[in-house]
Amino acid sequence: MRLPVYSTLQIVRRIALVWAAEALALERLGRAVDGLHLAGWRASVAAVAVIGLLNALVRPALVFLTMPFTLVTFGFLALGLNAIMVSLAALIVPGFDVRGFGPAMLAALGLAAGNTLFSSLFRLGDEHSFYRNLMRHLRRRAMRAGDAGAPGIVFIEIDGLAREILDEAIARGSMPELARWIASGSHRLASWDCGLPSQTSSSQAGILHGRVDDIPGFRWYDRDHRRLVVSNHPADAAWIEQRVSTGEGLLRGGVSVCNMLSGDADLAVATMSTYSRHRSPRVARAWFDYVVNPYTFTRSLLLMAWEIVREWKQAAVARLRRVRPRVSRGGWFPLLRAVTTVFQRDVSVELLVSRMFAGTPVAYTTFLGYDVVAHHAGPRRSDAFGVLRDIDRRIRTLRRAAADAPRRYAFVVLSDHGQTPSVPFAERFGQRFEDVVHELLEGGGHARAAVGAADGWGHVNAVLTEAIHAPSRTGRAARRLLRRRTHAGYVDLSAPRRRATRRRRLMRAAAGQTARTRREAAAVRAAGETVAETADVIVCPSGGLAHVYLTDEPRRVDLSRLATRYPRLVEGLVVHPGVEFVLVHSHEHGAVVLGRKGVHYLDEGRVEGDDPLAPFGPGAVGHLRRLDGFAHSGDLIVNGRWDPQSGVAITFEDQVGTHGGLGGPQTEPFVLYPSSWTLSEPVDDPVALHRQFMAWRRRLQAGADAPDSVERPGAPAL
Repeated sequence: MRLPVYSTLQIVRRIALVWAAEALALERLGRAVDGLHLAGWRASVAAVAVIGLLNALVRPALVFLTMPFTLVTFGFLALGLNAIMVSLAALIVPGFDVRGFGPAMLAALGLAAGNTLFSSLFRLGDEHSFYRNLMRHLRRRAMRAGDAGAPGIVFIEIDGLAREILDEAIARGSMPELARWIASGSHRLASWDCGLPSQTSSSQAGILHGRVDDIPGFRWYDRDHRRLVVSNHPADAAWIEQRVSTGEGLLRGGVSVCNMLSGDADLAVATMSTYSRHRSPRVARAWFDYVVNPYTFTRSLLLMAWEIVREWKQAAVARLRRVRPRVSRGGWFPLLRAVTTVFQRDVSVELLVSRMFAGTPVAYTTFLGYDVVAHHAGPRRSDAFGVLRDIDRRIRTLRRAAADAPRRYAFVVLSDHGQTPSVPFAERFGQRFEDVVHELLEGGGHARAAVGAADGWGHVNAVLTEAIHAPSRTGRAARRLLRRRTHAGYVDLSAPRRRATRRRRLMRAAAGQTARTRREAAAVRAAGETVAETADVIVCPSGGLAHVYLTDEPRRVDLSRLATRYPRLVEGLVVHPGVEFVLVHSHEHGAVVLGRKGVHYLDEGRVEGDDPLAPFGPGAVGHLRRLDGFAHSGDLIVNGRWDPQSGVAITFEDQVGTHGGLGGPQTEPFVLYPSSWTLSEPVDDPVALHRQFMAWRRRLQAGADAPDSVERPGAPAL
């Protein structure tokens, strides 16, 4: 074990300062809260000390016994345990009196609020308010393990952050930790090309498993099973991973935290693709590490409340300033923002710290908050840069925590795709894209859009799905509690509760089929019913990319067949001012890209007229050829208009920051890696990045190329 970053004297001084702050907060609460009484400063100081001891000695046992209930209640039981500790302290400390559970709860919340505020004001760092007690618990566990073998590697993904926007954030001072890594020479920053579709499920399939086979978008129509596949639904994420996994993924032997796919990790927590496999006690222990600290969940809850207020304020300012383009930020979005920017972020940090102290050789997590906020506010708005500032602080927390871990850890920070500023198709043209498609059918059919849930709810659904699969009485209670939100074995908070009845009818209708087919039939997503029952043509948007399917065709149709069935459809889309190009397949010419002023024959390597792919660079040809080869690509693949002058794209969803297609920084993510390492090949797709990551991991395991440590920046001053 190396010496800790902080000396014993510094730790004692910091604990004393936080203790004093909590005593002050409790004394003020005693004056303001009815039912809470303190007989002077001595009682306040003694109460804080006893509460701390109870939290360290008694609370962990209670957390362990109530762990399944804590998962079911989404952590709120942990908040109740804090109130119980306050009540117990009142029985022990003379002059400290608590009359009722309500005052005890307010006291627990006030202590956490005071702890958080004081630590922020005096820059004590998250490691002393956020997981102070947890660090000690984990250090003892890690020292018993004694695992100080080959260096480990931690991958931190910032969802949706483009390279050029990262550069801007660093220049604005929004990410000082990453800026310090680059300026010190410890890390090197590079761009890479995520290709098509530029979105999470295909990128993570490539990065974590080395395969991107037949993932044409964030959502697509599965002709074989006549159903919609939506990447952020746990059942569909599991199905995607089953198709791409070889059992030798990037995270084999390691940990996946808050990702879409698991990378074949031995332990996957809050990972969408593994919901049905989460029956191991190791998952419960991982969550135990999160809730064992009395301040963790309470702190997250308070910060979530503040994040909701901040969202309301920023949305109001955007309305008053008449910011355009602008999308709705009401409804459940403030809560979704709070969950992704605070709860998911804090869970990731806590669980990663616990796994590093347990000596895991490789770990991967995704911070979702920037992507969610940028979709609704814009990738370059101050709202989004504020999220990046918070993420940067958590990266600093992880780096500092790694200094006390039994292994040395190298850090790689990356993004899976970027985002391009965008205008929703409906805002620009006064009608939705699917309505345009419907009009072009000229009465020959009905078109509708398949728009799934917001991306961020998928990880919340995965956490709750883990709870309902617990093999215990608590699991049965969770299943009863969440039955109206449970569909085909997973929890879906984004779907209206009335859909459960429709889904049960679908499952009963499939009673004569095999169990696997019944699950697939019941896993229909967009509106809770089989798409083919309600539409002849379905539009599956993935940001600025849309797949258009003829649902009654057993396989992808060619250009001549499309022209025969719907004569105006292809031409009408090509000339529409909201469309940049349309990709179709021709039996005679292969893949063909149709633009307003020209045609690019991809397989023949020739262009007639103006090249519709000229604005997108030479890599666009290869990306579109690969997309054309997917069995489940649309009969028509449409890319929204892209204006290089303004830097704004047209998106087929209600977003002011988009990704999925071509145009702007949405296909230009980044990777930040130790400068002693090298990128040995051009990284022009996620599979190439997977090969590079696997090579780095193998060299670390062999003891070669261990990077210079960035985990020990020196002991910061108080």
